[in-house]
Amino acid sequence: MQTPETEAEILAQLRRQIDQTDRKIVELIIERARLVQSVGQTKQNSGSAIYRPDREKQVYQNIERYVQELTGDEEGMPVSVFKHVYREIMSGSIALEGGPSVAYLGPEASFSHQATRSRFGNSLRFQPVYSISDVFRSVESGQEARFGVVPIENTIAGTVGMTLDRLLHTELNIYAEHYTHIQMNLLAKCHMELPEIRKLYTFKVASEQCREWLHSHLNMGSIEIEETPSTADAARLAALNGDGAAIASEFAAETYQLRTLRSHIQDSPYNITRFFVIGFEQCPPTGDDKTSIYCRVKDNPGSLYGVLQPFQKGGINLTRIESRTTRRSFGEYNFFIDFAGHRNDPEVQAILKEIEASTSVLRILGSYPRMELPLA
Repeated sequence: MQTPETEAEILAQLRRQIDQTDRKIVELIIERARLVQSVGQTKQNSGSAIYRPDREKQVYQNIERYVQELTGDEEGMPVSVFKHVYREIMSGSIALEGGPSVAYLGPEASFSHQATRSRFGNSLRFQPVYSISDVFRSVESGQEARFGVVPIENTIAGTVGMTLDRLLHTELNIYAEHYTHIQMNLLAKCHMELPEIRKLYTFKVASEQCREWLHSHLNMGSIEIEETPSTADAARLAALNGDGAAIASEFAAETYQLRTLRSHIQDSPYNITRFFVIGFEQCPPTGDDKTSIYCRVKDNPGSLYGVLQPFQKGGINLTRIESRTTRRSFGEYNFFIDFAGHRNDPEVQAILKEIEASTSVLRILGSYPRMELPLA
């Protein structure tokens, strides 16, 4: 058995080695930052985009490979930890290059804010706006924000129609996609037992996603429900008034300094929202991409088949297809299609040329790196 003195000496030596390692890490981060500044200067001279999702994906793939090469089968820190660290390193790097401002559907601590922070890190300027249309307008103006983050679909609530509608009437491109886990929690300013709750601040969609939990754990018949425009507003009002609980995220709890009474109260554990990053830029191919298009088929027998069949013939996987009325004529529909591949791929270009014959309108909404779906 080691004596206390021996143990203290060993710990002191190990901590000195850790301190020396930390210094080396800081030195390397500073060296990396200087290289990034040179990259930023080169981009400014050529007018290239500062934020590049394709390069971001490449960095993450490199990090995953480096971890595997350096550790092999050794038990150690998960790759996800390294990716989180590099998320913030890259965020700081983009800021050093004169990083762009990003508009999102507010208010602060909304799930869109959470997705924006997860996508871009904490070093960029974020701009909350009131509506999805305002996100588009902020980027379209060319003055307020360089990029926008908008929700497009949720595993429970389905498609966000306003985002689809705005994509029809903009010159912006889909520049990246991002998935965020939606975790609902019961929050309050002060600790209270569940039977003590007499008021609940909630966004209607959030309470619907927690319906079974709420009715099995709370006496809903005796609780006053105050509906709010968002989960973030619910948290803000619960913090401001201190007279009830709110359904919102852990991010909202941190932002508004609320206590978590219960976590994971959503009825379905697989609650994920997909977001688009929108901007004027077009993302170069990575070899693992998606493309989103919008088309209106001609009013002829077999027109829809004429759109879909070339994908099957070309071996291109369709990952999503959605129809929405044109609002011009009953029975006339717009189709939104996501598929594997990039607009610059020769096989994709051939398919798009072929389906033009079956459409009255065909537009590429964007090509962007494919993001892995998070595990439930």
